[in-house]
Amino acid sequence: MKYRTFGAILGLMLCGCIQESSIEINDAVFTPLKYEATAPSYDPATEYRNPILPGFYPDPSICRAGEDFYLVNSTFQYFPGLMVWHSTDLVHWESCGAVLATDDAVSFTDHPMLFGLWAPHISYNPHNRKFYVVCTQVGGGIGNFFATCDDPREGHWDGPYRLPEVQGIDPSLFFEEDGRACIITATSPETAGSPVRYPGEGGILMWDFDWKNGVTTGGPRILARGGVHPEDHPASLEGGHIYKVDGRYYLMCAEGGTEAGHSEVIFSANRLEGPYTACPINPILTQRALAPGRPYPVSCTGHADLVCTAGGDWYAVFLGCRPYEGEEYFNTGRETFLLPVHWRDGQPVILEAGEPVPTVVKKDKGLLALAAKYPSSGFDGFLPEPLWSAEGLAPFALSVRGDVRDRLQFEADGRMHLACSGISLSDYARPSAVFERITGTVFTASTILSFSPEGDHEAGLVCWQDDDHYMKLTRRLDSLGRPVLRLEERSSAPREKFEGFYMTRPEASIQYSTDLILSAKEARNRLLLRVESDEEARIQFSYASIPEGKNPRAPRFRPVGEPLDGSHLSSRHCGGFQGAMIGVYAY
Repeated sequence: MKYRTFGAILGLMLCGCIQESSIEINDAVFTPLKYEATAPSYDPATEYRNPILPGFYPDPSICRAGEDFYLVNSTFQYFPGLMVWHSTDLVHWESCGAVLATDDAVSFTDHPMLFGLWAPHISYNPHNRKFYVVCTQVGGGIGNFFATCDDPREGHWDGPYRLPEVQGIDPSLFFEEDGRACIITATSPETAGSPVRYPGEGGILMWDFDWKNGVTTGGPRILARGGVHPEDHPASLEGGHIYKVDGRYYLMCAEGGTEAGHSEVIFSANRLEGPYTACPINPILTQRALAPGRPYPVSCTGHADLVCTAGGDWYAVFLGCRPYEGEEYFNTGRETFLLPVHWRDGQPVILEAGEPVPTVVKKDKGLLALAAKYPSSGFDGFLPEPLWSAEGLAPFALSVRGDVRDRLQFEADGRMHLACSGISLSDYARPSAVFERITGTVFTASTILSFSPEGDHEAGLVCWQDDDHYMKLTRRLDSLGRPVLRLEERSSAPREKFEGFYMTRPEASIQYSTDLILSAKEARNRLLLRVESDEEARIQFSYASIPEGKNPRAPRFRPVGEPLDGSHLSSRHCGGFQGAMIGVYAY
């Protein structure tokens, strides 16, 4: 796979051999981080695995242009913002850059991780042959905006262009055959001047959009409110998308919040403006009320988007979670799943009531035809390439609250120099850290660290959920100036609910800390750092001492401290909307 954007730019700018004179004393030097997670076995010729993008890939949106498919996800406070994926068979995906790939595009500093870029929507406008991504930046001062490009595979997007009149979240665009366009969002009916009928009632509102000039021209108008059964006072009608099929308009929305009661519902109308009425079959996707002891459970499903292939077959991408305990304990966050859609009683249905989402799916005729026409391998989140190489960062690499490229250098053998920044992982700022997504309960990751700490500097391996929930194994000096490996966990009391937009910071503190004093020989050597997680999400850090110039064929690992409780990195414990990460860090 080519590193085409974030990684490619980084590689072109920074790659190459580094002379000893350019190495700073406070640089931490890491070999490429290698990560692997367990995944279900399957026959790739006739089956595919769900999720198609494992790990923290929430709120998927998809579109097609010709025979190419493009997909985007929420990225919240991670950089680059709004990564874009390309596929020709709907199963295998490759990164083709990001909508917001520079620091001057959007600023995130001083906000919690659940702020940032929420629920983007990608679409293709056949009238000007441009692709559009519309999104909401929460807490950064931009609000709703859109960006455009001629070809997502080129990785260059124009924008963001603000939409100051558009209120709410989860915006999406719809383009009519006659050139008319609209933007819909999820917000209170009060935005359109209509009082709410019960506390928490949500609505889907529409603004007319002049795509030639990039401005809204009318609205808002209420398309739907409350939900499929408003008399039951449902919560969180959001994530709306409009489709036109055989002259009829369909409005598909998420309903019930993003916890275990999450669902997808659909309405239809004869006119774009409505009135929209609930279709006879609803919800069209949910996993609520299924047996909790079912094998390989998937929960919290919803926030879907539909796409029709050139051959006329329909499919849905949607978010779901793979819990390891109950319905709510998962560290992988909200992931992107794929299922075929069938039409019944004049409406689309993603999954019949009571059916569990399969984690291994038989390819139907449509997917088999796409695979035969476009053989592809694509990105494997369970067994990805190393997080970086001599070319730069992998395209799935993430940093926190902005770009850290000015703190990185790469050697020809793939080693990465990460400059100490003096910014802690607990600061609402931009630490010197590079992450990738944790994609399974059972995983392992390792890197070799070369580092000579001074003062209170430290560097090492990190499992991270947010500024208040992380585990780190770092090389540093203790209070007596001795070289040590310090294992530390920062956490807080669990949230009452994992869903929610939390404005106040939890009272987090160091819950566990232990030092392992390095021998004089170990202090001279490189250290192979490793982290492993088992089926019960117990996380064990360990290390091996590696003399300079020797390759570790069968390293002897020594555990550092006791296994830590991985549920402290779960969405249920931490709250918010993100998933857990694995990466390297230098303070």
